[in-house]
Amino acid sequence: MDKMSKGEMPTSFGVFSPRGHIMIAFESNAVAQKARQTLIDGGVSADRITYYGSAEALSQIEGSRETDNKIFQLGQEEEKVKRYTELAKNGAGFVVVYAPSDDETKQVMDLIHPLKPKFAEKYNLLTLEELA
Repeated sequence: MDKMSKGEMPTSFGVFSPRGHIMIAFESNAVAQKARQTLIDGGVSADRITYYGSAEALSQIEGSRETDNKIFQLGQEEEKVKRYTELAKNGAGFVVVYAPSDDETKQVMDLIHPLKPKFAEKYNLLTLEELA
């Protein structure tokens, strides 16, 4: 599994499934952009980080609901989609970081912790791990 990009979002059976990635929401686009820079300054490669502004995230979510490609339709995780939608509507910014190892996950979480993420969840092989 490689790092996702905005143009190529990983799915499993048509459901958004970015294994090895941490999905992180912040209070605002500005804080999410600051988080992206903090991660880069902390040694995380920029090509492992994907930023979504609130309008862009909302567009992705709404667009996936209108097609057969259920990128943000997470099956039994539909509550997560509702949560992402509500946060995006309220101006939250999102950062998705490819951090497949435990050490990389710890590094990411240590760096962003001071920025008080609204939530952080890591997509593992068969589970969604809540980190913050």
